[in-house]
Amino acid sequence: MMYIERWWGEYIGGTDDTCTLIDYLVDREFESDIPTEINVKNIFQDFQLNNAREIKDLRQTKDIYFIREKGFFQDIGCVINLMMDITAIILECQKSGKVHLTDLAGGIMDKNAVISLKVEKEELALLRGILDDFIHHPLSYDLAEFCPEDDMREIAKQCKEIITELNM
Repeated sequence: MMYIERWWGEYIGGTDDTCTLIDYLVDREFESDIPTEINVKNIFQDFQLNNAREIKDLRQTKDIYFIREKGFFQDIGCVINLMMDITAIILECQKSGKVHLTDLAGGIMDKNAVISLKVEKEELALLRGILDDFIHHPLSYDLAEFCPEDDMREIAKQCKEIITELNM
């Protein structure tokens, strides 16, 4: 059972953007049940997020994608979904040391891949800033175009719980 199971699957970890993140993670090389360490800084770079000037710039999703083999672009619809998912996975890795991608994907994968996210203080500070902004201004995010206001407030509440658990 995953530590983050109480949040994972509906609002956090249950979006098309989650599938995109999992596709990105699955593209790594894996050894049998040995966690593959993935640096969060590299995830940000690979999704074109290393040039965000201000946190509020991430309220509306623009040009957030990664390039798969043969130049195929796989984009993110709402960048806040990606940030919430990454933060939740970081929490799982801190509590359990690793996470099986099959647990994140609801058992729809046949690849027995295990990852561990490595995160530096700088990336944690960025994630905290983004989630804090979302907690205080959930309706300012493009996700609000797809979710009712009550759902947005529930998602913000869950983000606050995750931040608290991470002691960020």
